[in-house]
Amino acid sequence: MIKMNPDTHLYDMTVVLINYNSSQLTIECVASILRQSATSLSYNIVIVDNASQSDNYKDLVDGLSQFTDKVSLQLFRSKINTGFSGGNMLGIQLSSAKYYFFLNNDCRLQNDCLDILYQFCEKNSDVALCSPQLFNERGEHQPCIDYFPVIQTKILGLGVLRLTYGKRFFKRKGVYTEPIQVDVVSGSQMFVRASAFNEAGGLDTTFFLYCEEEDIALRLANNGYKTYLVPEAKNVHIGGGSTIPSLDIRKEFYISFLYFYRKHYGYTKTSVLKLILFIRTIRKSFRNPENFHLAIFILKGAHSKYSLKHRQRIIDKL
Repeated sequence: MIKMNPDTHLYDMTVVLINYNSSQLTIECVASILRQSATSLSYNIVIVDNASQSDNYKDLVDGLSQFTDKVSLQLFRSKINTGFSGGNMLGIQLSSAKYYFFLNNDCRLQNDCLDILYQFCEKNSDVALCSPQLFNERGEHQPCIDYFPVIQTKILGLGVLRLTYGKRFFKRKGVYTEPIQVDVVSGSQMFVRASAFNEAGGLDTTFFLYCEEEDIALRLANNGYKTYLVPEAKNVHIGGGSTIPSLDIRKEFYISFLYFYRKHYGYTKTSVLKLILFIRTIRKSFRNPENFHLAIFILKGAHSKYSLKHRQRIIDKL
């Protein structure tokens, strides 16, 4: 029998990317990782293709071939679109690393994020989740931190957070130069300690597109771990790489958001939240009739049976 030490990892970290009909973005993201990352760290890149069209997948395979002699790179093509959580959870099954870096394929690292975040976590054992500072394509500061979406802020506004958080109050749109403890970081760039992530059960694959970051951050916090923004690490997020805005996408957000609330805050607070969201959305229906349909959808509970993940076919060919 072969015995393995569970504390031994093949790599310091695994970068997990998801590709969905956006092969060029994925190829450019991998190029930025290789260009910016220190050779002193051992890392691999795992790419999960979420059932892209055959032509796009072929372009991905062809484009990635230029990197195979520069980094350990694994590509897995799923026969079904597993969404954000499912795709990333597939990715870590191909990983043996001390840290996972879940990175959107429409991101471009601007400096050695891998080493900066790795060293920060190594020096702070109580941190399980951290993130680079995010910028847009024009180099402008982009907010990438948030508070847990508690019902008090929906009723009383964000001002109540100043009293609740006291000295730990932070501004979502603040420009920081030193690491700062926050509640939630952007799901587009989550650097996590594998042991804490695994202990918490990983990403909840019930979520298809939204609210995964709030969920995992809250579960890690409940386990006694901290989340930080590390502004020394810098990353550009192009945005909209594989998701086209539509009524279905807006519905998907509320499916996830109300599921998150039911899961963490219970039926009563979720019912209050539904009413608040319904009123806010119905008021906007005069400017956009689409909001009327969305408001009714919210009031009925935004049931998960309407999720996009249930409206797809399994691809036949790999």
